[in-house]
Amino acid sequence: MAGKNRSFLIGLILGGVIGSVLAIWIAGRMRQRFRGRGTGPGGRASEFATVARERGGEFLARVREHIRQAVEEGRESARKTRSEFEERFKDESEK
Repeated sequence: MAGKNRSFLIGLILGGVIGSVLAIWIAGRMRQRFRGRGTGPGGRASEFATVARERGGEFLARVREHIRQAVEEGRESARKTRSEFEERFKDESEK
């Protein structure tokens, strides 16, 4: 029984070492591949974030302006409707 446990432990350690070496080797190759392209995934993400921030700011400014106009139109419509109802109510109460 002790021999099986010892073999398992040796296999576990050996597998961990081999897996770590392969992971480091593959990561190095991937790093070289991205450097060859000029920008890595982090650089692309940064570029995307910058563009999104710029366009997002413009978009939000337009949305705010549309909302401000819609609110103002709603207020004006509410004023008109209130005036009309007050006139009708006044006319009905005078009869």
